[in-house]
Amino acid sequence: MITIAVLMLMLTGSATAYTDHRNARVDSAEQVLQSGKKLTDKERMNCYYTIVRGTLGKDTKKHNRYAHKMLELSYRIDAKNMRETALNHLGLQHYGQEDYTAAEHYFLWAIAVTDSMQGDSRYSQTDIDDNHSQLYGALGNLYNIQDKALLAIEYYQKALPIFERHGWLESQTILHHNVAELWLTMGNCEKAEAEYLKAIETGTQSGDSLMMALPRKGLAKVYLNQDDYEKARQTIEAAYDYYHAHRDEETDDYPEVLCSLVKLHLMAGHENLAKAKAYSREALSLLLEVSMPENRFDVYASAAMVAMKEERWQEALGYAEKSLHENDSNATYSDVSSYALLANIHTQLGNKKEAAIYINKVRTMMERFATEHYQSGLSQMEVVYQTKQKEALISQLQREKQWYLWAGLLTALVLLLTSLAFFLLWRSLKLRRHTALIEAKLEGEMAERVRIARDLHDRLGGLLTAIRQNIPEEPGMSGMSGISGISGKLEQSKALVDEAIREMRNVAHHLLPDALSRYGLRQALNDFCQTLKNVSFAFTGEERHIAHEEAIYCIVHELVNNAVKSSGASHIHVQLMAQDTLTTISVCDNGRGMNLTDNEGKGIGLDNIRERVEALGGRLDIYSGPGKGTEVNIEFNAHAENPHLGDCTAQ
Repeated sequence: MITIAVLMLMLTGSATAYTDHRNARVDSAEQVLQSGKKLTDKERMNCYYTIVRGTLGKDTKKHNRYAHKMLELSYRIDAKNMRETALNHLGLQHYGQEDYTAAEHYFLWAIAVTDSMQGDSRYSQTDIDDNHSQLYGALGNLYNIQDKALLAIEYYQKALPIFERHGWLESQTILHHNVAELWLTMGNCEKAEAEYLKAIETGTQSGDSLMMALPRKGLAKVYLNQDDYEKARQTIEAAYDYYHAHRDEETDDYPEVLCSLVKLHLMAGHENLAKAKAYSREALSLLLEVSMPENRFDVYASAAMVAMKEERWQEALGYAEKSLHENDSNATYSDVSSYALLANIHTQLGNKKEAAIYINKVRTMMERFATEHYQSGLSQMEVVYQTKQKEALISQLQREKQWYLWAGLLTALVLLLTSLAFFLLWRSLKLRRHTALIEAKLEGEMAERVRIARDLHDRLGGLLTAIRQNIPEEPGMSGMSGISGISGKLEQSKALVDEAIREMRNVAHHLLPDALSRYGLRQALNDFCQTLKNVSFAFTGEERHIAHEEAIYCIVHELVNNAVKSSGASHIHVQLMAQDTLTTISVCDNGRGMNLTDNEGKGIGLDNIRERVEALGGRLDIYSGPGKGTEVNIEFNAHAENPHLGDCTAQ
């Protein structure tokens, strides 16, 4: 069974100890509730909580009344954490009254409430872990005090992962120590040793000297039972150093360590009667300070063993009789050891009848313990099995819930992706249609330019040439009067016709210059810029034909004309850069510029130009500002096989 110190450590995790102001706080909270003042649910809950904490273990009736009020309010406002707190306190109150059935009911209920907090965004994992660790510890203590070791171990071990997750080393040490003590009472020294060693490991990591000594005290008993003198000596001496230094604080554990030292120095082959007698005498001197009956019985049994070694049989008899419970129904394993001592003492004293009585008690008690432990073990295993089944069912339901959740999410994702695919397809079709319209427009524009240029050159050009040829040459100077006036008019007509022919040729050339098909975009743009005042042209890169030269020429032609007509610029610069993978055209002017944040500029066809550039797979950027001139940059991928179907959608 666990020690009082360990038990209280578990309990204070749930119910914070009050000072002398406990009654004042309870009274103050009750006065607030009875004042008639309108309270919020939170204020009312705080008052209930103060009273419940303040009356725990002190005023059962008041504690339970307000705990149930707290429980009722928690359902009304859906406050799960406060519901768990109310149930936990009800469990602790019944535990203190030794009403273990009711305590178990409330603790298990509180665990179910805490389990329901998982997935609730109002509660952190730390809140949930705190609740679980307190409740598992409380149930472990509850089953421990009822000698239900298997159930106690089950719930102690449920708390272990929580302690490990948060790095609570002291709690881990206490848990391993408690489990080791339970295995030791069941006679399983191998498992007890393993748990004690784990407790020593975590206790050493914590750096707390008590946490290092506590499990060594129990581990020494394991080695004494196994007659392993050297391990027992090293372990108990390490524990003795701490408890001897703190003997005024550890008034129950120190005599227990002294008793282990007595048994160590009486071990066969390693007897040191003087040391055993000294440790026994010191343990007897501390009896008035020992509060736990089991420890007092152990001190008397050790004294009886020392007296038996010295063959002081009457003295040994007196000590041995004091090491027993008064009622055999309360007997424990330590009583069985004392029965064996008494049987031996009475045999030495020649009291055969009394010796036979104690020998029979040893046999009877061992049979009783074996039967009780077997039946209790079966019962506990059944409870553990049912608990495992419930947990497995809950886990299965949770997995099914997660499966349905994932299935729902997957279905929603499929629908979303399908919708997205249809949207992208619709958008692609729309863009393709838009691009096709622009391409058709560009093709129509180019065809119209070719037709107009051909008509100007072939038809209008031919007509003007015929007119020019039909104008008569200068007539002779004799014959008719007014010859000088007619001659002047003929010369003027010939000059006008010649000018019309030149202008017609310029227009036809600018619409689609011959140099474009013969020499490429560079030469065509150079020729075009030279015909305009204050327009310069520059070229860098490789001499080669560029894709969509006709369309690009028309775009630059329009940009330059716009700048000439609308910008008020004194200079316009056109630059063509032909690189391996990129063709760049720049048209810059030092005109009045424009504000790109509003609709200025749309009237001069920039949106229309942008559409045509993007339809050809290019990109158009405009840099301008009021009074800062305008720069238009156009980029085309030099190797795009079908650029308008690629880059267009990326813009």
